[in-house]
Amino acid sequence: MDTSWGGRAATLTATVLLLTIYTAAGDVLTACYDGSNKTLTMDCGSEALVRVLKAFYGYSAHGTCHYTEGDCTRLQQQSLECVGRSTCTVPLEGAQQGGVMLPACQKRSNYFQVEYQCVPVREMYDICQHNNLTAQTGHIVTPSYPRPYYSRLHCNLSIVVPPSQKLRVNIITMELASRGKTDCADFLYFNDKFHSLTLCGRRSNVWYDMHSNTLLVELLSTSSTRSPGFWLYYEAFPPLPVTEPPLPVTDPPPPQNIKDSTETSLARSSLLLTSLSTKQVQVQGDITPIPILREEDKQSSTRKASLPFAAIAGGVIGSLSLILIILLTLLFIKWLKERHYFRDEKFLEIRNPAFRSSGDFNEPHTTTYYC
Repeated sequence: MDTSWGGRAATLTATVLLLTIYTAAGDVLTACYDGSNKTLTMDCGSEALVRVLKAFYGYSAHGTCHYTEGDCTRLQQQSLECVGRSTCTVPLEGAQQGGVMLPACQKRSNYFQVEYQCVPVREMYDICQHNNLTAQTGHIVTPSYPRPYYSRLHCNLSIVVPPSQKLRVNIITMELASRGKTDCADFLYFNDKFHSLTLCGRRSNVWYDMHSNTLLVELLSTSSTRSPGFWLYYEAFPPLPVTEPPLPVTDPPPPQNIKDSTETSLARSSLLLTSLSTKQVQVQGDITPIPILREEDKQSSTRKASLPFAAIAGGVIGSLSLILIILLTLLFIKWLKERHYFRDEKFLEIRNPAFRSSGDFNEPHTTTYYC
């Protein structure tokens, strides 16, 4: 323990931190390095398996025995053997030295924390017994997991989620037989229609992001050795939007007696009118009654409000009509004058001695002059 907070930390550890194991919400366990017990136990019962989400060493400057924001931490590098078991006990590394050295802050850890889940066995999908999965999340295991699976197997299943999503897969734990360092005797095969991936050997807590909303998972076993198999977890992302169910619509109960209902409605209407007619509003010490407008008053107010516009429109239309009548009258007078002028002009042209009509050529024996 660091001496910079020695007095205060010593008091806290003497009163509170003598509890070597701290549990929160059933899925977080922490063990303090200053306690007497140097182990941490996870127990999921006989019908569930332990899935370790995160394990790390931490140093708290406040002396707390669990993680708080700002703590100096270091992830557990080695995979915990508790994965896939129902019950597991983990010894605290570096207990004899008073903690594990944390390179980020050059302090020794004063607690060890594990975040885990208890996954029911009934919620796991056997790859050889299911062909299609459409759930948003799921656990996939080899037959008889966590016991070794039988050899000479060829099983596959497909995962399909909505087109707006993609899939990611977490290999929680995997141990498949291999031939040497480059050849797989048993292999796990992924295909998302864009890329394919073949895996064998041992892996733990590895994530793979897929490129589509579909995924083919295949297991092929050709070896005669029996291996523990694998435990996979998949999830679709991003999450689908949550739609709230519509509120139920309920009709009001019908009245038991029509006459009573009518009388009640009339009484309520009368009471409402009375309360409105007598309601007053006090403004700056004066009491001003609130006027009640009937439907006729509203229509009259509407007509009064629209009267200026109607008067203006009528005046404009009347003025335009008068101007049009005057123009038509002037045009008519002009037309009469021009008609009289053209008639006189024709008469003068006929009377002109220099004018000869076409009929003159049909009368060769008579010579007529016009003057």
